Amino acid sequence: MSRTPSQDPSAPSAAVEEDDAPIARGATKGPLDDRLGFWLRLAQMTAFDMFNQAMSPLSLTPGRLGALLLIEAGTARRQTDLAEALRVKPPNMAVLLGGLEQEGLIRRVEDARNRRANILRLTPAGRALLRKAREREAAMETELASGLDATERAALITALRRIAERR
Repeated sequence: MSRTPSQDPSAPSAAVEEDDAPIARGATKGPLDDRLGFWLRLAQMTAFDMFNQAMSPLSLTPGRLGALLLIEAGTARRQTDLAEALRVKPPNMAVLLGGLEQEGLIRRVEDARNRRANILRLTPAGRALLRKAREREAAMETELASGLDATERAALITALRRIAERR
């Protein structure tokens, strides 16, 4: 007599006793509890969800906000500087900057020292958008770090920076 897959003890069961409910916060993840990459990924997902909730009304992505902040600060004045600082491929940065320019948030100004290069500048609309974004970002950062005291927050940033700078 032949067995159906559900009768074969070596076959995976279609009715595996799994609970589809999400694992409660603070519950053990078993073999993943001590996996740094796992916790980094969950933290990243939490941060991205919070970012999107705060910034989507302003049509800002992490890349767009990062570019605007670096342009404003003057730490990345050229497209190549921005691509390097944000770890974005140059062609992707060109698309991102093209969108910001088309929306009137940035402008390119010829570099007086190198006429083949352009310096990136915020427009008044770009500065106004950043003012709104800063308020939302401050609230989001406060919520994101709400379970940490100032020392823990600083230590986390230091540790994450060390991990990120290994690349």
